[in-house]
Amino acid sequence: MAVDKLRNLCSRQEKCPTDIITLLKRWEIPTDQHNGVIETLKKEQFIDETRYASAFIKDKIRFDHWGLIKIRILLLQKGIGKGITDDLIREVDQAEYRKMIGNELSKKRKTLKGSRYEIWAKLARYGASRGYEMEYMQEFLGDIDPGNS
Repeated sequence: MAVDKLRNLCSRQEKCPTDIITLLKRWEIPTDQHNGVIETLKKEQFIDETRYASAFIKDKIRFDHWGLIKIRILLLQKGIGKGITDDLIREVDQAEYRKMIGNELSKKRKTLKGSRYEIWAKLARYGASRGYEMEYMQEFLGDIDPGNS
């Protein structure tokens, strides 16, 4: 019964093994059955870690405007292998990604008040909380040189 519910769910949205285990625990399915359920779903291609990670990365960048640092950490927390994550992150369009970071920092900058140093620090903290790499943020933050407050 649980496998049928999970097949239906996985046919509508991507899930990773960690998500499946969370659902199985919520449904009070005995722990000794978890691996069997996951193996069945993998064998039937209802769950696939690479497919899940690819969709996760694309969605988090496109819709939530997250940075790759935050995405990488969350995928590792979900049990997605570092190799899979690194391969997929290499495929991200860097020009588009940098443009997204610039747009997000630009939007945030319009809401900030304070000296150049305070604005620089607030934007750097904001970008770090979103998971942006400092080297990419620096392209935008360089315009606000904190040394010239």
